[in-house]
Amino acid sequence: MKEKAYAKINLFLNIVGKRFDRYHDLEMVMAALELHDELNFKENQTGEIVVTSNIEITKKQEENIVYDVAKLLQEEFGVTKGAHIHIKKNIPIAGGLAGGSADAAATFRGLNRLWKLNLSKEDMVKLSASLGADIPFCIHNKLCIARGKGEELFFLDKHLSAYVLLVNPKIHIQTKDVFSKVKEEDLVDRKISNMTNAIYNDNYELVVRELYNALEPISFELVPEVRNIKNALIDQGLRAVLMSGSGSTVYALSKKKKKLKEIQSNFDEKYTTLLTKIR
Repeated sequence: MKEKAYAKINLFLNIVGKRFDRYHDLEMVMAALELHDELNFKENQTGEIVVTSNIEITKKQEENIVYDVAKLLQEEFGVTKGAHIHIKKNIPIAGGLAGGSADAAATFRGLNRLWKLNLSKEDMVKLSASLGADIPFCIHNKLCIARGKGEELFFLDKHLSAYVLLVNPKIHIQTKDVFSKVKEEDLVDRKISNMTNAIYNDNYELVVRELYNALEPISFELVPEVRNIKNALIDQGLRAVLMSGSGSTVYALSKKKKKLKEIQSNFDEKYTTLLTKIR
């Protein structure tokens, strides 16, 4: 049994304030990409959870969020069967593309089918609350506004059509390291409504102008190479360029696949590059 775990990008990410639970209140517009990991599920009768992958994701399987999801479902629903879960990893690790959250969401969906738990997507979203802020979005994979720490989703009944070039410097940035450097005095009052209006009105030019990520200055300071990639993409004549999430991946949007493909070849040698599109 297979499940696809789709990557995401942030078209808009602003920090509204700090929460009592040490998370931050965010306002985001998120879009799923065609780029995905592939998870394969096989049931066993021993009750054991085995997580394998084509590349090393964590040192121990118990450190993988996929393992956490499987154990949570076993305990929550008294499941005595186990599963072998194999991850074919295509999404860059710790790259701001929700690769781990996407794998976790795919595990909820896959084991829900494998173990016949009959959970709705909303059931899975509630169960995922303690595991990761991006998992609710990854369970649905729909263009949306996300608020709170990312769990309050408001779906946008529109489709944004664009090709996406991803450039990753092969450097991992930990989300917690970025958010630990957020200062109250640096918070900016930026209206999310400009981006959502642009999407609703199919105004691609306005979408390009309203791309925003409040975490960029912090991640640029932690890993200057991320800033270098953004500047290099802009120097290539691209206008819609932004870091996704907390980094380290920078993306460029364009309606022209051929243009992105030509530019991709200039970055291939030094960086991990992937050409995909918004789902």
